Amino acid sequence: MRVCVPWKKALPSLGVVREKTQIVLARNLEGLPFPSSRFFRPLFSEEVERRVTEVICREGRGFGFFRRHNGEGTVSFVRERKGQKFGVVLGSGDHLRIFSERMAPLQRADFEAVRRLDRWLERFLDYAFDPQWGYLTTSPRWMGTGLKIFVWLHLPALSLVYGEDQVLQWFRERQEFVVSGYGGTKEPVAHVFEITNRYTLGVTEEEIFQGMSWIERKVVRWERSIREVLRNSDLHRKTLLEKLQEAGKDLAREGDIKGKKMLDFLSLLRFGQEEGIFPQRRGCNGMSVGTWVAERLETIPLRGVCGDILEFLGVSLGRIRDDV
Repeated sequence: MRVCVPWKKALPSLGVVREKTQIVLARNLEGLPFPSSRFFRPLFSEEVERRVTEVICREGRGFGFFRRHNGEGTVSFVRERKGQKFGVVLGSGDHLRIFSERMAPLQRADFEAVRRLDRWLERFLDYAFDPQWGYLTTSPRWMGTGLKIFVWLHLPALSLVYGEDQVLQWFRERQEFVVSGYGGTKEPVAHVFEITNRYTLGVTEEEIFQGMSWIERKVVRWERSIREVLRNSDLHRKTLLEKLQEAGKDLAREGDIKGKKMLDFLSLLRFGQEEGIFPQRRGCNGMSVGTWVAERLETIPLRGVCGDILEFLGVSLGRIRDDV
């Protein structure tokens, strides 16, 4: 089986590990029930929206935020600039969450931007705060600083060489971090690992940022070193190509109830072409399997995160071709 995937986005340079980072500060307003409270009513949600909207529209025009409503009625104030999404989301777990997100390594500039916006909002809004427990949040797992930093890493080389279970075990031996698959799934899918800080209480925002920066750099260096070995060894290149071909045959022979095999296959293909381990072929004749993949996304349990994972990998379903 010969496979050709013209990717949606240009391939990065050799050795570049795909990363996505998100920095989030959770805050609630003093005197109003939290969203998790049985006393919380729509009128309280409207009051949160009124207060935050008034502050941003009256005092925060310099931020350049656009007001948005999603299909579930969640209100957000977002600015998109140079690959960064930055702003405030209302009612997503807490009264408000200040965030920055981008497809790039963790950056101090993003961290400081979130902190500045938080301090600015606190000038006008009365946050729920306790001298002993810090910022009060809906979930105890956020209490204290209210800061969570999420890092998503594409680690196909480590997954191939050591196995996903071994990589997960390495992470879990470091108690200060929580590791899962994309979107919090129990096992990694498409060799994408989600890492976040476990502790928000008894640590400072700076300590959280430093810890997440450290684990990100360490794992990326580890992945790059394995990629270099795979890329520069004819034997390893041949083995990887054989694994890809076998994975493709498995998809054709067997059912893929969860969708993991399909996404792992696309991940390996993406990885091999990014690293130049096997060539890109363009203009292939054959049937498009974009429809085949899309149909399965409608039936598998992972369909809620499939689109995000494919976007993370830079895969366009309409342009996937299987040259049989």
